[in-house]
Amino acid sequence: MSHASRKEQLQRVLRPRHVAVIGGDAAEEAARQLDGIGFTGEVWPVNPRRSAMAGRTCFSGVATLPEVPDAALVATPAEACPDVFAALNARGAGGGVCFAAGFREEGDDALQRALVDAAGDCALLGPNCHGILNYLDGVALWPDEHGGERVDAGVAVISQSGNIALNATFEQRGVPLACVIGTGNQAQLEIADFIDALLDDPRVSAIGLFIEGLDDAARFAAAATRALQQGVPLVALKVGASEAGSRASMSHTAVLTGSDAVFDALFESLGIVRARTLAEWLETLKLFAVNGPLAGPAVLSLSCSGGEAALMGDLLAAAGLTLPAPPAERVPALAEAFRIPPASVGNPLDYNTRIWGDAVACARGFEAALATGADTGVLLLDFPPSDDGTAGNWRAALDGYLAAAGRGNTPAVVLSTLPEALPDAARGACFAAGVAPLQGLAEGCRALGHASRYATLRGHLLARGGPWPGPAGGVSAGVQPGTALDESASKATLAARGLPVPQGEVCREEAVAEAAARIGYPVVIKALVPDLAHKSDAGAVAVNVAGAVAARSAVTGMRERLAHQGLHAERWLVEGMVTDAVAELIVGVKRDPLVGPVLVVGSGGVLAELMADVRTVLLPTSAAQVREALESTGAGQQMLGFRGGEAGDMAAAVTACLSVADYAVAEADRLVELDVNPLIVRPAGRGAVAADALIALGGDDADGTGPVTGAHRRSCPVSG
Repeated sequence: MSHASRKEQLQRVLRPRHVAVIGGDAAEEAARQLDGIGFTGEVWPVNPRRSAMAGRTCFSGVATLPEVPDAALVATPAEACPDVFAALNARGAGGGVCFAAGFREEGDDALQRALVDAAGDCALLGPNCHGILNYLDGVALWPDEHGGERVDAGVAVISQSGNIALNATFEQRGVPLACVIGTGNQAQLEIADFIDALLDDPRVSAIGLFIEGLDDAARFAAAATRALQQGVPLVALKVGASEAGSRASMSHTAVLTGSDAVFDALFESLGIVRARTLAEWLETLKLFAVNGPLAGPAVLSLSCSGGEAALMGDLLAAAGLTLPAPPAERVPALAEAFRIPPASVGNPLDYNTRIWGDAVACARGFEAALATGADTGVLLLDFPPSDDGTAGNWRAALDGYLAAAGRGNTPAVVLSTLPEALPDAARGACFAAGVAPLQGLAEGCRALGHASRYATLRGHLLARGGPWPGPAGGVSAGVQPGTALDESASKATLAARGLPVPQGEVCREEAVAEAAARIGYPVVIKALVPDLAHKSDAGAVAVNVAGAVAARSAVTGMRERLAHQGLHAERWLVEGMVTDAVAELIVGVKRDPLVGPVLVVGSGGVLAELMADVRTVLLPTSAAQVREALESTGAGQQMLGFRGGEAGDMAAAVTACLSVADYAVAEADRLVELDVNPLIVRPAGRGAVAADALIALGGDDADGTGPVTGAHRRSCPVSG
């Protein structure tokens, strides 16, 4: 089925005129939920063994329905589902939700393939899928209770977990849910398809994604790119960062979980906000629904407590936001409005309680504060349990703030320190005034940070020509480990792509001194031993060797150390030594099952694994992206002249990284792994040199090496 046809069929399911509910008790519950949500179309129960369900006469089968259903909720046993979907397809139905479990997630790939084949041109949601709740149009293809209510506009949630989707409807934070979709196993329709369909509806202002894993990075990237272009924020909560979480995700929906660092890079490159908790996810969606993306990072914090002000300052800074001091010319007016000394006027602003309970005075003070030039104003306000939010001193403060927000141009937010301390009436007043009522100090501050960063990142990605275009290749079948090039062959291969390497020669033991003399002292001498990747750990590297006697002595010492380990070197690598290093980088390529080869750059050397100070960059990439990644690492800061130190040749380092990236893209279908460690960065204008390298290829393409084993797999840490 083409993308256009699949999308057209899905739109029929999202906004159906006629719905068939097929099965037993779960199907009957789905009919009740359609009634409860206010569905105005026809609902036809299908069950050959029952006469009626939910007050409606049952039909014996799909073929006996009076008209073609746009959508169906199929709640039959798993083994019966293919026949049901075949019947729906034969009638020309739009599609349906397959509620049953027992398919790929439990190891039955054959049954899932049969289901997809039977569905034909029908849009298939699931299997193992809770379904759809469309609160905009009153549609519930959902065989369970839910907690949402009808809205005119709001945010959508797409979840690979049916229970998380259900829990999202139970939230008591006032998030305006426009649509909730459980994806199940994604046998046919994926997260990307639902994103694309929802982007056609202008009533959807942001989309939340609960992701356990993805199957098709290219489809996902295309949908995310469209969202970025339209300015509809995507907020992802990706689970599976830990080994235990990854195992649980895999066993649940049988999708590729991928490296968590790769997902970080994927989201960053597509302009997707990543939340870390359910509360943060929901608060961020709420903020986007009410205020939209923030214009910038400058926040004005208002509270009547010094402790709250200090805590707010810490959390906002951690979220990447700033707290600029009010302009000096505004200080007298603020001091007068809040009845506090001018010296107490700052940001965060502790306005004390001298105007407490006076809505008019509060409005005057808050209006003056919101006019100080911040991008967003935030009022911290918690209601006592005995206060329902309709009257009293706390409501006076809220009313004053909402009045001030309505008279000014600065976007405003109310934030409760505790998530439970903002009652329904207070939230409702905020929504009516166009002010986001955020709940929980930590998650609220992170939501503000996300809303600010989204606007910046979106502008950055669009200005540079768009987000990540999709995998460079090497995604389909995994490459089986085959052979590894030794250091000399690896360097020669990468040098052909433009990577600078030291002048060097490969020779036998007796010719080492002569080779060193030709190259010029000082030199580095290395033993080339099959199955030995970490030569320095085995004592197979001698550095700063000066003179023939020293060269022969170094070789003798290395030969003896290797012999004690049962190793022997037939070939030796002699190279000129770089003596003016400013920084050492690791430049590696890892193969990810979701996005193909990825570039890993960061602080290198013998302690690279211990420091794990690296960043992951999706391929293909650009000089600007590589430089940005490098500058975010310690080695990158060294190259920029940290604390007055000598600056390194950043341009040469970026060019070297790009040469590795180009090789990885060109060899995507057979490259297993690549490490350059260290890439020695010299002073500005003097270049960068690959001091060590290893390439592992699939199959038997390499020359002069042994099979890839654990010993060959030098660890290239991936950022977390």
